[in-house]
Amino acid sequence: MTDWTDELRRMRSAKERVRAFDADELWRFEEPRPPADADRLREVARRLGHELDREYVSFLLEADGWPALMQDVDLFGTEELLGSPALETARRLVATLEPDVLTQSGLDRDALLPIAASTTTIDFFVMPVAPADGPAPVIWIAGAEVERYTSFSDFFRHMTEENLDEAESLRAENAENAENAENAENAENAENAEGDD
Repeated sequence: MTDWTDELRRMRSAKERVRAFDADELWRFEEPRPPADADRLREVARRLGHELDREYVSFLLEADGWPALMQDVDLFGTEELLGSPALETARRLVATLEPDVLTQSGLDRDALLPIAASTTTIDFFVMPVAPADGPAPVIWIAGAEVERYTSFSDFFRHMTEENLDEAESLRAENAENAENAENAENAENAENAEGDD
């Protein structure tokens, strides 16, 4: 079973690295929500008409969703799963998937549960209705399949890595901007020195 305390710690650390280098404040930074309770999870399963994936449930019992988990992607908790504009938007995106996209990915439109979505793009994440014999994969879709993760915990670990990659990208961009500013300042000082002669 996944040690969610450790995974949440690793994600917080990755998100703090992004925050440290996000000089232009591109991304929101939010904490995971408090744990869901078992009664609320039973209500979600009742309303959806099926059980949730066990790993996803184990996560929700530690954190009932995480807004801005990765960039502008909100990881849904019971609040969204019980009915929210974010869930309805993600369901509309599922409904617009071309039949050949579904066929290529081996997906049944009617058996997909959105579990996360971008607030600004067409990126969303779905899980097929949980199979009884093992973990359900998480599929990242943006018009077509982008990536497939073997389980919810695999998805979560990859989102941690995505945040670390984003932090490195922002760090490199900041260093390049600082170097460019220094070069521009040196060029301006050289021009001024020539003008003084």
